[in-house]
Amino acid sequence: MEYNPNHERYWDETALSEDMKKAFDICNGCRLCYSLCPSFPELFRVVESHEDDVDLLTDEEMAKTADLCYQCKLCYLKCPYIPPHRFDLDFPRLMLRSKAVRAKKHGIKPVDRFLGDPERIGRLGTAAPTLSNWSNLQPVMRQLLEKTVGIDHRRHLPKFALMRFSQWIEKHQERTKTADVAIFSTCTVEYHEPGIGQAALKVLAHNGIQAEVPAFQQCCGMPALDGGDIAGATLRARQNVAVLKQFARDGKPILALQPTCAYVLKKEYPLLLGTEDAELVSRNTWDVTEYLAQMARKGELKKDFAQALGTVTYHLSCHTKAEGLKRQARDLLTYVDGTTVNVVDHCAGIDGTWGLKAEFYDESQKVAAKLTQAFHKAHDTQACSDCALAGLQIETVTDQPPRHPVELLAQAYGLHKAPE
Repeated sequence: MEYNPNHERYWDETALSEDMKKAFDICNGCRLCYSLCPSFPELFRVVESHEDDVDLLTDEEMAKTADLCYQCKLCYLKCPYIPPHRFDLDFPRLMLRSKAVRAKKHGIKPVDRFLGDPERIGRLGTAAPTLSNWSNLQPVMRQLLEKTVGIDHRRHLPKFALMRFSQWIEKHQERTKTADVAIFSTCTVEYHEPGIGQAALKVLAHNGIQAEVPAFQQCCGMPALDGGDIAGATLRARQNVAVLKQFARDGKPILALQPTCAYVLKKEYPLLLGTEDAELVSRNTWDVTEYLAQMARKGELKKDFAQALGTVTYHLSCHTKAEGLKRQARDLLTYVDGTTVNVVDHCAGIDGTWGLKAEFYDESQKVAAKLTQAFHKAHDTQACSDCALAGLQIETVTDQPPRHPVELLAQAYGLHKAPE
């Protein structure tokens, strides 16, 4: 099967149909991933409707299954047939290929084109953040947004920051040529949650680590990938590698402040670009929680905490698990004496841009039901998640967005309470 968009076979519709039918046959015979997401029940339904003969599947049936895949990557973790198995099955990348081929043939859907350009959304929203945030709370405006763009009117949307993270950097930090680590700030932190970036810088500085936030960073490219825009994702990958490659060449860690972005830099850039620099950036990228947790395990993280954190209800996001980081936040936060961490291991049903779309909102809520129920029961604890997009779902029952582990660590140190 072909997963590399730089190869001709990737874009061949006949080859895609062959590969998808092969994958559907394998998955139908296994069914290990039945309960993971809406994509698999749909896959099994359509195969059964043809009495298990995958050769009878229509393009429309396969496309619907692909559209219900929101790239959580959990099936890849569970699948016994991933490369280097002879079946060579990477279900999420195959579903992405389906979207990409259709986008190339029919054009990128308006909702995918809109959501695939978070820099543009962020620039517009932060140009007048008070007005933008007010507008996003108005039912009439939200109905209009759904009709024109395709974002469901019921979905909690991220608030726009009064000051972008890059603007805060210019105001509070001097550029340094002797940085120990680089920060990949992400669109979420730049335009919506600058407090995460502020907390990361303060925690690192408190522990004697100089961090630089390189200028000219772009979105990691995952929102573009969600809509099948391979060209848009590749362009962003190329620009980010150009910004980050010197840090990687010098062996300096690149700390991503959101798990999805860390995953994309680690896993997708080498495939999209196929360059040595992309490989170097991949090998030197860390999730910021991962990096700090390793310091804690080695006893290199200071323990001069000003306060305990009490009981923390922590959401383990899909892309955190996809990076293999199931214990990182728990290890980091319990490093603070007097802190208990209860882990909620359920999908938030947003996963990039999928859960924002009106087309999939109801399915998204079904996926997130166990998560919201768990946080509803834990309403008297501190809600925490590495993933701010997942936080939109958690916020529906907590009324406050969950805090990132690095924000809680800064709070424990007495360094950081709220975005400045």
